[in-house]
Amino acid sequence: MSRLCVIPARGGSKRIPGKNVRDFAGRPMLTHALKAAQDSRLFDHIHVSTDDDQIADAAAAAGAPPVFLRDPALADDHTPIRDVVTSDLARFTSGEGGVISRTGPFTSITLVYATAVLIEAGDLVEAIKVYEKQPDRPLLAVVDVGAPLERLMEDRQGVLRPALPDQFANRTQDLTRAYRDAGAFAIYSAATLEADRDGAAALEFRPFVLPRWKGVDIDTEEDWRFAELIKAGLTALEGAANP
Repeated sequence: MSRLCVIPARGGSKRIPGKNVRDFAGRPMLTHALKAAQDSRLFDHIHVSTDDDQIADAAAAAGAPPVFLRDPALADDHTPIRDVVTSDLARFTSGEGGVISRTGPFTSITLVYATAVLIEAGDLVEAIKVYEKQPDRPLLAVVDVGAPLERLMEDRQGVLRPALPDQFANRTQDLTRAYRDAGAFAIYSAATLEADRDGAAALEFRPFVLPRWKGVDIDTEEDWRFAELIKAGLTALEGAANP
């Protein structure tokens, strides 16, 4: 099985300007996810998918120079991320950039988010093991939201209301565990991506559950600070364990 890893990292982030190359724990943010992919030793090729020269330079400095830049038409706020990955796969399949897998055409594609600063190589290794037992079904990294589905609430004109009012009073033993996308990674077969003609449509993912602290999806400054605090705590724990 030949594996491609794609790390989408476009320029032009509005909520956190320049976030993909902003310093996080001493180095550009995207290089944390990139290092996890490199350290896993899983992939025939790792491609940082970007339209931005500064991001491309940061990836190159970390040992993964992009072999081509992303089409600007796929670098706006509205393009589904699967369209980006599908486009990259098609370009590699056509031979662009001269990337040739050792074992033939890429059969699986792992999408790793550049903002996944807390994942580790071992997470990817274990996820690939699960995925390859049933490679016709994509796999999505998720985390437990921390509350049962029936206990979730929403703000309706300034008043908190149960999202599922007819189930809010369910017995504890009948409650449903709820998950959200961890914003970390997903794994697809090439056939799944090639058959998917609507990159925004939901796929029938299987879950790969990460510890909740690894699922910080960095979209805002608050998310960034939260991830920094977790990283600092981990670094302190490692220092205490290895004085």
